[in-house]
Parts: sequence; C-alpha cells; structure tokens
Amino acid sequence: IFLGGAEPIEPAVIAECKTRSEVFEISRSMVDSTNANFIVWPPCVEVQRCTGCCNTRTVQCRPTQVRVRHIQVNKIEVAEQKPVFNKAIVALEDHLACRCDPVSPRLPSRGNSREHRARARAHRLLPQKRKHRKFKHVHDKKALKEIFPA
Repeated sequence: IFLGGAEPIEPAVIAECKTRSEVFEISRSMVDSTNANFIVWPPCVEVQRCTGCCNTRTVQCRPTQVRVRHIQVNKIEVAEQKPVFNKAIVALEDHLACRCDPVSPRLPSRGNSREHRARARAHRLLPQKRKHRKFKHVHDKKALKEIFPA
C-alpha cells in the first residue's frame, strides 16, 4: 500500500512488553543528600527497564526479575574556585525479565468521597493560624531557641 507518493505504509506492530534501554538521570541526592555544592558526572546513564503494551488496560508491563548494579560516578565539588574530584558509588536497578501482570484494583480516592469533601469545606471555613513571616526563613530550631529563649 502506498500513500500519495512512493512512501510505503507499514502495518502497525505492537511494542510488546520487554526490557529496553532507557536513559536514567543520576540525581545529586543519590550521590550525597547532605550537600548541594557539587555536580555529578556523567549526569545520566542507560538502564534496562520493562516497557511496552499488554493486551488490555487491566494488565501492565512489570518486571519479574531485577538486578541491582553499582556504578562509579564522579562527584565534582568546587573548593577555593578549583574543582575537587571525588568518586561515588550509585546503585541502579536493571530489569532482567518482564511480564504483563494484573493491575491492582484502585481504592476509592479520598478526594472524591462526599465525607472528605465536607471535611475539606469545613476546614476552609475555620480561622487559619498565621505563621510569623518575620522568621519564616529561619529553619534551624537551635537558632530560633537562641532568639526566643524559653
């Protein structure tokens, strides 16, 4: 079959449920959750993940076998305007095998129940406490105790 020109029309082929390479971004929190003054190199890597279609919406492509793989990345900090290179180990999860599994039945959403909507409406009508905006930027409880001794 041809459409208007010389380009043939191909039949659609389902993207079956199987492992495929995906790009995974390595977040800084995976390397160090206590410090934000660094960059990670490389910023992304390839992982194997289960993706694809199943026959109906009642089943979903899910992993049946996974493997944790540890990789070494560079953690580059800037100290005294010079880069400091350190190594860090990050755990990644690769999917090894997949299958179409039934989707677990959804529980009724709390946000849609009549009782939940009534409670939310009542809460909006209650007077709200105002936070001290003057000290909003102070997150350290010790510093607040020093400012306001008990």
